[in-house]
Amino acid sequence: MKRVAAMALLAAAGIANAQQLTTEQARHYAYAEVLKYVGAAGHETVDPWDPLSDPLAKGTAFTPDYIVDQAAKADGVRVFNTIQEAVTRAVADSAAAPAKRLYLLLKPGVYKELVYIPASAAPITMYGEGKDAAQTRITAKLDASNTGAEYNALHGAQFSKAAPGAQAMYATIKDRAQIGTFGTATVWVQNNGFQARNLTFENGYNKDTGNARAEALPNVNNVHHQALALQVDGADKAQFENVRLLGFQDTLYLKSPQIGSTSRSFFNNSYIEGDVDFIFGDSTAYFHQSEIKSLGDRGLSYVAAPDTHVKSKYGFVFDHVRFTHDGSANALGGTFTLLRQWFHSSRCTPYAPVAVDGYSCTYGPENGYQAPKGTVARVSLEAVGKMVVLNSRIGAHINKKNPWSDWNKKGALSFRPAQYNSDDYWNNLTKAGIDPVKDLGYSKRPSPPDIFLGEFNNTND
Repeated sequence: MKRVAAMALLAAAGIANAQQLTTEQARHYAYAEVLKYVGAAGHETVDPWDPLSDPLAKGTAFTPDYIVDQAAKADGVRVFNTIQEAVTRAVADSAAAPAKRLYLLLKPGVYKELVYIPASAAPITMYGEGKDAAQTRITAKLDASNTGAEYNALHGAQFSKAAPGAQAMYATIKDRAQIGTFGTATVWVQNNGFQARNLTFENGYNKDTGNARAEALPNVNNVHHQALALQVDGADKAQFENVRLLGFQDTLYLKSPQIGSTSRSFFNNSYIEGDVDFIFGDSTAYFHQSEIKSLGDRGLSYVAAPDTHVKSKYGFVFDHVRFTHDGSANALGGTFTLLRQWFHSSRCTPYAPVAVDGYSCTYGPENGYQAPKGTVARVSLEAVGKMVVLNSRIGAHINKKNPWSDWNKKGALSFRPAQYNSDDYWNNLTKAGIDPVKDLGYSKRPSPPDIFLGEFNNTND
């Protein structure tokens, strides 16, 4: 059934989240339009980018500068046994020709290591041999609860002789009490122009046991935490062709260089799986002709959790994508959702009451909460989250009446209602006692409203 027809029925029934785009609105989410903007939110630079015309997407055979082969005799110049050693050499060679693209071939195998690619490298293309991305897998098993000491014991040796930029990345994590979400990435990319093809990036946390949890007492101690397979950290024009990203919670993180700006990533003919918020972040990302699979180990699943800045033109766009599921009982319940908008860094909610005597949450210079009062900062209010799904097939696991979720439930300190456009944003601020003009310095309400969430020409399984 055409999803547009189904959603039209919902709209007729008065259901507010029937956020269908017109044909004219959908044109603004075309591949070439979305990917040509980069930089400061509201003041983006026009820089056309056409990754589908790149040799990576055309399947061009490359001549490698470096070969990673676990079974070969390494020479430290062209042949290496680990990926990070090859990256270290590439960073050193970048000094002589910083604009020259370097090609790094990974022979088939399972590489049990972290891979950190610093900004100081020339643009790197990392690719697997052959077209089966499953044959070449990079995997590690970190989760957000790991201590810095555990992280250091597992991976310190591999960074002891790494390039200075990679060592600096490692140093930001090793002394933490807990490494947290952003210390868990198996592959961490800060390299502008980075490319990957025919590879699998995996966070193996809970992959051997499943990610189920006891959702009612008694808790059977099935622990789950955030665990990233890939983190694209401020890297612009990051391009992924025929890659597989495997994880559960927070599989893929797409981070802008700084709050209030954006960079661009492109995923083509790829596969991404997870259960909770497994595609998240604040940069612009375009997903094309790919499969996004929701795993039903847990009772709730959210595909995406963008925290796009309110003034950024675009967040996540999915075009000709198949949203699939694993056939589990939880998935077949039809209660999973496409998104919840990440209420990033908030400590309290101004959007609904909380069952605490004297509770209040007002606008303030920083996020904080000391019961019963708290403040919410501009950085959280403006992290609205944007996502549009076009020309895609949406599986039976997605809730047809409510495909877009609130951020947590009413009554929770972290609650925020789903916001479909800038009118919702302004209205919710006003209801919360926050004046968009006086408090946030906006000149006027956007007209027509800016789109935060939308669908166009989708079909349902």
